[in-house]
Amino acid sequence: MRNVRQPASGRQPAQSQRYDTVSKNVVQENPEDWLRFFSEIPDAEIIEVLNTEQPTVRLHRADCFIRVNVQGKEAIVHFEIQTHDSTQVPMPYRIAGYVGRGIETFQTDVYSHVVYLHPKAGHNDPGEYVQDRPGYQIRIQYKVIRLCEIDGQVVLNTKLKGLIPFAPLMKPPEAMNSEEWLRECIQVADTLPMDEPDKPDYLSNLAILGGLIVDYQTIRDIISEETMYESSVIQHFKEQGIQQGIQQGIQQGIQQGIQQGIQQGIQRGARESTIEGILEALEIRFHARGVRTLKPTLEGIEELQRLRDLRREAMQVPSLDEFRRVLASNGS
Repeated sequence: MRNVRQPASGRQPAQSQRYDTVSKNVVQENPEDWLRFFSEIPDAEIIEVLNTEQPTVRLHRADCFIRVNVQGKEAIVHFEIQTHDSTQVPMPYRIAGYVGRGIETFQTDVYSHVVYLHPKAGHNDPGEYVQDRPGYQIRIQYKVIRLCEIDGQVVLNTKLKGLIPFAPLMKPPEAMNSEEWLRECIQVADTLPMDEPDKPDYLSNLAILGGLIVDYQTIRDIISEETMYESSVIQHFKEQGIQQGIQQGIQQGIQQGIQQGIQQGIQRGARESTIEGILEALEIRFHARGVRTLKPTLEGIEELQRLRDLRREAMQVPSLDEFRRVLASNGS
């Protein structure tokens, strides 16, 4: 039985965005593999992968649109990557929108697929949008793909570069747990022919997606920290995390490694918030013009706990001069 890790409350949107971003990039870099394995379109040949963020395409929120040639006629193949169930807008309505805009934009057939990453997602997706009003009937069908129902060993045997990063989310051989299966997937991924500089990014993509069902410490035990550090994918999310941390302040349960950048941003955000709290407390209590001159001194204090202690002092000291003395006695 697989030990599926559940996302902590409040973290799902940020994590889902990371999984969706990685998935979209892998699919767009290897469209032939996805077309070959998942679509049921005979003799389809790829013409180009479309950038759905271009305003002229008007499909900003769709994940991947591929222009193909099917027996001499152009068509569009659409892959929508979904980490969890679509709750705000049910998936049939979303796909109806994508297909409708796709038909309007490209004026050709659209083959749509929804790929669910998490094992608990997609159970209730009917695979179609139906409007059954006399004289106004509409029916849009699409293919639902739940990765946990796909035989992962078959995917490993294909050696398709665009699918193996998703293999940890697929059905493992019987009696093999999630950790053993992840090790098997990484071993196969490590043998794929590719330029050596590309390998850290490729393994990191697999690790990020595997994080949906395996805890990050287990992933670090299997993939060397050096490999993860060399990955531009990890560095991207680390830098992105620092900015998120500064804006959001303290967040709990941040993963190590990939989330190191967010932790640094949180620390900076917490310090800035505490310093501002000290200055506001002094201004409200003493109405003194010179309060803001203390800011550079406070910013020179690295330890967050010292700043928190000073915030308590700012609420209790009888005068601004007394606070200055406390600040000086703290070695600042």
